[in-house]
Amino acid sequence: MIFALLPVKSPRNAKQRLSGFLSPAQRETLAIAMFEEVLGTLCSVRGLDRVVVATSDPNIADRARKHGATVFDEEQQVSHSNSADLAAKRAMELGATAVILLPIDVPLVTAAEIESLIEHARHGLIVVPSGDGTGTNGLVRCPPDSTQACFGPGSFRAHCEQAESRGVPLKVMRPPGILFDIDTPEDVAELLQRDPNSPIGKLLREQTAAR
Repeated sequence: MIFALLPVKSPRNAKQRLSGFLSPAQRETLAIAMFEEVLGTLCSVRGLDRVVVATSDPNIADRARKHGATVFDEEQQVSHSNSADLAAKRAMELGATAVILLPIDVPLVTAAEIESLIEHARHGLIVVPSGDGTGTNGLVRCPPDSTQACFGPGSFRAHCEQAESRGVPLKVMRPPGILFDIDTPEDVAELLQRDPNSPIGKLLREQTAAR
């Protein structure tokens, strides 16, 4: 069984690197919109047995349930990596043999890209780096506890080195919609250039219209 896991922190604390570019209310709105976009895409993917949202935020949990996703309620979120590993453990208890870990800030991800990850979800680890090649925007772990999550700066190399040190088969994939994430004003500008009429593109055009 293949589960998709989407750890989500409170939108009020999201996208801090856009502080000074977007207001706190705009950043919260953007985080919720990207969550809805990525979750909706996951729910349309063929080959997933369950979509799971791990969160301590009641609003996010309610939105996830409305999409038909399973919610893993958290008392608090220590870190994205900790949430990912705890969710993977719970997924295994429900029968998951593989998990796909994605963030909420990859709004251009497509169902076809996620299905391509599923096609390659054999024993081992699949890593999708961030656009600059240093971070990690996606992980596929088969079994779910084959490695530990270590998201953050330098995580792409850390995930690859961990797989190699544990003797876990490693594959690197670069689906363009997963490579691209929204973290900085430069990312916002790139999205508005690449896909201004996408749902997130339209929202960002509205949010930045007065700039």
